[in-house]
Amino acid sequence: MQALSFKVERDTDFRDTVVTLLIDNSGSMRGRPITIAAICGDILARTLERCGVKVEILGFTTRAWKGGKSREAWLEAGRPANPGRVNDVRHIIYKAADEPWRHARRNLGLMMREGLLKENIDGEALEWARKRLMSRPENRRILMVISDGAPVDDSTQSVNAGNYLEAHLRQVIEDIETRSPIQLVAVGIGHDVTRYYRRAVTLLDAEELAGALTDELASLFDEVPPGELRRGRRG
Repeated sequence: MQALSFKVERDTDFRDTVVTLLIDNSGSMRGRPITIAAICGDILARTLERCGVKVEILGFTTRAWKGGKSREAWLEAGRPANPGRVNDVRHIIYKAADEPWRHARRNLGLMMREGLLKENIDGEALEWARKRLMSRPENRRILMVISDGAPVDDSTQSVNAGNYLEAHLRQVIEDIETRSPIQLVAVGIGHDVTRYYRRAVTLLDAEELAGALTDELASLFDEVPPGELRRGRRG
């Protein structure tokens, strides 16, 4: 009558893994896309936690439309040329990697909070997520990005070169893909993210998000982590 009488436990290859889900919280995600992204994050965290995989869910946007305190400081400084970012970024931790899903699930509803979704500065958000991942002890680190567009911040783009944010994003992506042990994948909703990321999939409908995340994650689990490849070459 014991449920586990005939079960034998064994370790799986993906237990020593942490997955970060970085979600674009820009205004263009408002409505169904951000709702589906929050639901997918909830399901992903709950499922992987049962498999012994750590999951972190992060969001990124800006604190204001068309600048904030950063722009005010730039104006007070006399409007110097090529100032870099002149908006205040907002990086949100919906669920930390070591936080149990049951403690964080209510936080995911904050993505639908009125007034939260504004502009998106993707490059700095990726850098932030990378630093958090690199501080983790797990051997395999996976970073999944959900976005529906290119970096957009009117305040910054109006006083710098037109491709300033996009160039920075490309630089950060290249650093992660070529100089770090992180496995990076992007899922674009109605936006071609393949022009930025080596590993990416573009969806025409947000309804396809859950299936795409599952497929990409399963494919990543089948691969040998970059760190393992480097150790293998030394041997």
